[in-house]
Amino acid sequence: MNSQPFIEDAEDLYQNAPFGYLSMREDGLIVKINNTLLGWLGYAWNEIVLEKSFQDLLGVGGKIYFETHLMPLLQMQGEVSEINIELKTKGLTKLPTLVNAMRIPGRSGLQPVYRFSVLDITQRKLYELELKKAREKAEQSVQRLKQVNQELEEFAYTASHDLQAPLNTISGLISLLEQNGHFPAESQDSKYFTLIKGNAQRMKLMIKDLLEYSKIDGNEIEFAEVSLNEVCEYALDMMQDQVTKSKARFEIAALPVIRGDKIKLVRLFQNLFGNALKYQSKADPLVTIDFEDHGDEIIVFVKDNGIGFKMEYAEKIFGFMKRLHSHDRISGTGIGLSACRRILEIHGGTIGANSEPGKGSTFYFTLPKNPRN
Repeated sequence: MNSQPFIEDAEDLYQNAPFGYLSMREDGLIVKINNTLLGWLGYAWNEIVLEKSFQDLLGVGGKIYFETHLMPLLQMQGEVSEINIELKTKGLTKLPTLVNAMRIPGRSGLQPVYRFSVLDITQRKLYELELKKAREKAEQSVQRLKQVNQELEEFAYTASHDLQAPLNTISGLISLLEQNGHFPAESQDSKYFTLIKGNAQRMKLMIKDLLEYSKIDGNEIEFAEVSLNEVCEYALDMMQDQVTKSKARFEIAALPVIRGDKIKLVRLFQNLFGNALKYQSKADPLVTIDFEDHGDEIIVFVKDNGIGFKMEYAEKIFGFMKRLHSHDRISGTGIGLSACRRILEIHGGTIGANSEPGKGSTFYFTLPKNPRN
């Protein structure tokens, strides 16, 4: 094994370092430069040393920066670091560099010398340019997606709104035909009539839910202090007929006051309450609402004694227009729970469910106490 110490030649280390080095006088005249920097600039040694000043390697903007910023800082502080500056090569191309410099005081009345270390950051600049392009492209994509989403929301709202008029006309005509007894019971025409009537009602319900869903993102979000007990009361008031008809009982705990969009939160509870009544069991519906405090957020629980569902569908039920039951068995559009998830996303919360067939369901969701608006 060779135990001789490895000794670097100081001059070779200076000349062929991975950094560029140069020294200049106070007037900027270059008095020393290494081979690395000469190679980057494309000059021979005798074309630079005692022939050119540092200013000669700068463009107009660089010269102004050198005279008004770089040199005054060096003279006052004695050193500068991490300065981005472009040097001109012999071929007049631009060389982006990162410069560190230090003032070395002169001895015995001699002028001070300024030593520069120069790092070629061409590759870094290319990366930065690519990153900038990628960021701009991403921002353009985001803006385009926002525009597309807005257009889709406007289309959904307009299409749904415009479809209501002819559907109302159809429903009205169906009612007149039914009242006038045009279709005898048990006849084939009566069966067709019942089918048309059922599909018209389904279409009206779907249009209504689509309109409500399109308003979630379409309306301006207004966060303010909201009492969740008041929100529950508003939701129940809006569905009073449904509550009375189903003989449902609601047990609501003392809920906290949070910051949120009151209109959207009312819609959230209205959808969850409506879901509990829609999927009721043979027993009269009992819906309990409670919460847990977890510091910066709360978890709200809406528990019912309905028919329940298998946990393998716990994620599917929150999909847009996803349903577990046929329209013949239980009417609906599969939009309500999807709307709940979107409302909670706007508030920075999440939603999930626990259930078991025949033993009811518990929907739980988180709400930050102070969501970011």
